[in-house]
Amino acid sequence: MKKNLLSIFALMAMLFAGLVGKAQVRYFAPVFPDVNKISQVWYDSNYAVNLLFGTPGLPPSLNGSPVFMASQFVDIYQPTGDTATDRPLIILAHTGSYLPAFINQQTTGNKEDSSIVEVAKSLAKRGYVVAIASYRSGWNPATTIQAVAREQLLKATYRGLQDMRACVRFFRTNASTYKIDPNKVVVGGQGTGGYIALSYGTVDRREDIESNIKFLRDNASPMVSMDTLGDWRGVGGIPPYNLPHAETVSSSAQMIINYGGAMGDTAWMKPNSLPIVSCHGKGDLFAPYFTGNVLVPTTGAVVIPNASGAGDVIPKADAMGLNNAINKYFYIDPYTTRAAAANKKSVIMPNNNFGFETSFPFEGSPWEWWDGPSARAKTSQVYRGIPLPVNGKLVDSLSMITNPFMGAARGKLYCDTIVSFFAPRIAARFGLEGSNAIGAFNLLTPANNASLTVKEKDSSMVTITWEATSGQIAYSFGLKLPGNNPPLFEQGALTTNSFSAKASDLYTILKTAGVVEGTATNLEWQVSAIRSNVGIGRMAAAPFIVKVTLEKATGLIEADLKNMLIVYPNPASNDIKVTLNGNSSPMSEIVIMDIMGREVRRATNLNTFSQQVNLNGLNAGIYFANIKTAAGGAATQRFIIQ
Repeated sequence: MKKNLLSIFALMAMLFAGLVGKAQVRYFAPVFPDVNKISQVWYDSNYAVNLLFGTPGLPPSLNGSPVFMASQFVDIYQPTGDTATDRPLIILAHTGSYLPAFINQQTTGNKEDSSIVEVAKSLAKRGYVVAIASYRSGWNPATTIQAVAREQLLKATYRGLQDMRACVRFFRTNASTYKIDPNKVVVGGQGTGGYIALSYGTVDRREDIESNIKFLRDNASPMVSMDTLGDWRGVGGIPPYNLPHAETVSSSAQMIINYGGAMGDTAWMKPNSLPIVSCHGKGDLFAPYFTGNVLVPTTGAVVIPNASGAGDVIPKADAMGLNNAINKYFYIDPYTTRAAAANKKSVIMPNNNFGFETSFPFEGSPWEWWDGPSARAKTSQVYRGIPLPVNGKLVDSLSMITNPFMGAARGKLYCDTIVSFFAPRIAARFGLEGSNAIGAFNLLTPANNASLTVKEKDSSMVTITWEATSGQIAYSFGLKLPGNNPPLFEQGALTTNSFSAKASDLYTILKTAGVVEGTATNLEWQVSAIRSNVGIGRMAAAPFIVKVTLEKATGLIEADLKNMLIVYPNPASNDIKVTLNGNSSPMSEIVIMDIMGREVRRATNLNTFSQQVNLNGLNAGIYFANIKTAAGGAATQRFIIQ
């Protein structure tokens, strides 16, 4: 056995490289060449803030009320030619700071934004049904009063949360029409939509909003009153604040994804919150990557203190067990490897957050791009049929401040990374691996806390075994000191559920690694099963501890004992005779191993120099006869069954 064995990182790189040219798997990789789009499908109407209220020269139907009944729509992307009828649904909320594009002083802000359309198409090519949903916009972005801005933005997020739940209800009602599985629903968002998605997965009780000190006015009254605005599902409330929805259809989802955005308060996270996977720019000025203040782009004012981005949300979600269905696997792909490096984690640890690090320190949305000349030429933005004046040159310049390297090619690469990071985790969450699943498995021998003596110059085989698991194509075995220590050695690309090595080789490796002779040392061993065609791996249920003692050879050396060991006939058919000639100590044990290191015969409690072993039932091939003597010696001879 080689002393420098294949590391798990090298193994994973090799396995992922092997994906090239292999058949791609639905939900993990793009299997459809194209998608079709259904545009402007109505899903709900509700009261929204009227940006035209009080504007001179307009008819009362447009400027006569601070609110109006706003209809909301989705664009639906489906894989072309798909015949499946129970597909997972992903609903995405776009960015925009709760205002129309350009009016919000940004070049983005609707369901036609380049990046969210790219993400939707890429997910649909993997077999998902993807809906990009509009939601109610409207607030006063010019206010510099922090408490006013906070309340208005909190209410805007709350309305967006209610709208997304209405959208889920729409699709659950029309599940057969769009051929979706209503029990496999993901709610996601980009930027501002990320704020909505994260609240969707965590806000589920009155006190989350009405009792949170961050969302109370100076007089301790709640900024959001569910008695008037309705609850987080859109149920209840009164006109003209909310058009109540009867909760006859569930608005539950099963998973949250977001790229950009943050969570208003991690106290919202509870044991029943939804699984969360995130991508987040570490330099985002408007959504803190860890925990910090949220700034509004139009004025730069602080509107939410101590909101939390992916850098804090995802570790908490993992620690709370929210992501257990996802974390049953580790993920073998270059995106996860890069995310792990950014998070300073091992690739086999939970990695459900990709923190983007770019060369520009304040770049929060590197996935966005737009047509610069068209943006700069823009002088108006239509809102409720009325062209409102905008300064396209200014808006383009403001957007470029935090995205100075903006471009279609670059943005598409980031979108591909986002989708490639999300897709396998969504598939794992819903058990969409099919025949590629890796079942749970346990370690077997040596048993946990077993003692093992490894002797110098001992040619007998030490064998480690574990349960075989479904779906695996390779195993990797590792041995290390307990705790956060690098492996003493690893062996990958194993095709059976066992690993064997000469005791003398193990002795040399462990001695070289600093294990002291004559002292029992606790070592941890673990096994991973790897499915390279979908890029997933699974660790055995729990690592085992083995107490290893290194024993230096004394007396007769292995080479001498091997010369005394005779196995005949060789080749053999039905029986062999194992004879030890010229040694003072008789044989105490004979173990027959196949070429893969699996034990196929054993004779123990012997006290003989010659023993016959029956071979009936064994296949033709190469085998090894390992003997131990009463004095502790060991030797091995190879033989063939024909």
